[in-house]
Amino acid sequence: MLINDNIIKDIIKGDEEIARKKREWYPKAVYHLMERGIRRQKIFEDISDYQVFTELMNTALKKNRCTVHAYCMMTNHFHLLLETDDIEIAKFMKFLANGYAIYFNRKYGYTGHLFEGRYKSCIVKDDAYFLHSSRYIHLNPVKAGIVRRAEEYCWSSYRTLIAMKDDGITQVNRIWGYFQGNPPIRYREFVEDIGHKYQIQENRIEREIGDDNLWLPW
Repeated sequence: MLINDNIIKDIIKGDEEIARKKREWYPKAVYHLMERGIRRQKIFEDISDYQVFTELMNTALKKNRCTVHAYCMMTNHFHLLLETDDIEIAKFMKFLANGYAIYFNRKYGYTGHLFEGRYKSCIVKDDAYFLHSSRYIHLNPVKAGIVRRAEEYCWSSYRTLIAMKDDGITQVNRIWGYFQGNPPIRYREFVEDIGHKYQIQENRIEREIGDDNLWLPW
């Protein structure tokens, strides 16, 4: 027998832990959210996929009265820095993930799950963590080696936050409110300071959100 009793017990235990673990939520809660493709598969194949995901995200934001402060769509996963209003975060994520999975499977003739298990979430409770989470999200394409600078990547909110464009989705006021003088320029300086200065904060985010190199495109 390839699957022994201990493996079965571990599977059952894992399912029970997932079922009983309720995510912390309260009105105006802010989350760093991530979800990736099952078996690290691509969830975006071409430009139209990114565009459809963006449209679905905009619809989900309006439908669930949420605010997105930062986002990044990578090849096989996505990040969001999201603030709720009076509707639980699970409803937003269900609408977005299920809607996109239906679109993706129909387009490419796939069946089954597109995303891997439950989405990952980390509740953001202080200003420093909020800012560093936005920085972490926008540097994902740089970390993956897709671009040299964050502003070169078009499938994130970074260009909006440094006033290169307006995506019509990202709420910039909270992030800009942390910076004096010219907020877009000051925010750019904050994000693009990529030495070891913020390594402790980056390590904390990786640890708490459960991020690792497996999240990066292959």
